[in-house]
Amino acid sequence: MNDDRDPTSEARAPEGEAEADRTSDVGRLTSDTSSSTGLQPRTAATLAYLAGPFSGALILLAESKNADVRFHAWQSIIGLGGLGVALFLAYAIGAAALLVSATAVTVMFAAASVIWIVLAIAWAICLWKAYAGGRWKLPIAGDYAERFATSRRV
Repeated sequence: MNDDRDPTSEARAPEGEAEADRTSDVGRLTSDTSSSTGLQPRTAATLAYLAGPFSGALILLAESKNADVRFHAWQSIIGLGGLGVALFLAYAIGAAALLVSATAVTVMFAAASVIWIVLAIAWAICLWKAYAGGRWKLPIAGDYAERFATSRRV
């Protein structure tokens, strides 16, 4: 019983019908999910995280109509930028603590190390989710990003 037929051929639609369905779906997807950056929305959202808040700001300036891309750009600015500011402050306070106590310096540099790890993990997850076409909201920053992304620009 050697059967040379393709096992998936029975499940396929007739050739002309499948082609027409694919073409109409593609047209519908590209018109609903277009981006004013000239990039595919997934690519623009991923680029928003690539260099942290700096690339988020650039994408936000270029994007005016796609709410998903704007969400990722705002989350990059608020979330990753906020973690970057927290990291800078931890190092600054640790440097200032040199005048006070060695224990305070150790604590602040340990806190900075934890912030670095959290920042790296959050960046990687956001980058991965944006590339996959999904959303992952950072705590606190994600709500603000969603609010700013859906608000109309003046």
